[in-house]
Amino acid sequence: MKRSALLTLAVLLAGCGGSRTVTPEPTLPAPLAARLATYADETARLVGAGDACGARRQALALQNASVAAINAHRVPGPLQEPLQTSANDLVNRIVCTPPPARTTTTTPSDEGNGNGKKHGKGKGHGKKGEE
Repeated sequence: MKRSALLTLAVLLAGCGGSRTVTPEPTLPAPLAARLATYADETARLVGAGDACGARRQALALQNASVAAINAHRVPGPLQEPLQTSANDLVNRIVCTPPPARTTTTTPSDEGNGNGKKHGKGKGHGKKGEE
C-alpha cells in the first residue's frame, strides 16, 4: 500500500512539474495596440519633420488614449504602469515652442493735433454762463 501511494504521488508530481509550461506574457489587444502605434508613429513623423507642436499634440493624444484604455480595463495589469510611464515620458520629452506672437504696428490717429488740448465749443464745467 505504501508503494502504490508513493507511486501515485510520484506520478502527480511528475505531471505538475515534469513538463514546464511557460505562462504567456500579457499583451495588449491587437486593435488597441494598432491604435496606440498609430499615435506613436505619427508623433515620430512629426518630430522628424520638425513640427514639435504637432508632435506634442499627438503625444498627448497617445497619453489620453492610454489613460482611457487603462480606465476601461483593456490593458492587462502588468502592462498598465509601463504603458502610462512611456506615454508620460514621451509627452515630457517633446517641447513645443510656439512662434513669437505677431506684433501689429499702430500709427497715431489723425484726430487732434497731438498737443493734448481739446478744441471746439463745448459747454463744460467751469465755463461762464453755467450755474
